[in-house]
Amino acid sequence: MTEKLLQWILLPAHLLTAAGCTAGLYMLREYTRPRKHRIAAVLLGAGSGLAALCLLHVCGGRFGLSLPLTVFTASAAAVGGIPGVLLLCGLQMLKL
Repeated sequence: MTEKLLQWILLPAHLLTAAGCTAGLYMLREYTRPRKHRIAAVLLGAGSGLAALCLLHVCGGRFGLSLPLTVFTASAAAVGGIPGVLLLCGLQMLKL
């Protein structure tokens, strides 16, 4: 019973979902923790994510990984920052 449960948990789709939920909770914690310059931190995170997305869109083909510039990818990069772009790269590599 436990072996089948472990095999079910270790499926790539379940691991990716767990990693996405963990990253989302971490980002929520980071955005809501008390800090002096909250707006600046949010803008810096969104800007770095969008810059990473644009960099991968332009130069990613050389490495075999090119992310399209769509509303979905831009919003994931803006909300998630660089971890959001890394999640999009993982999804692109797994073809999900």
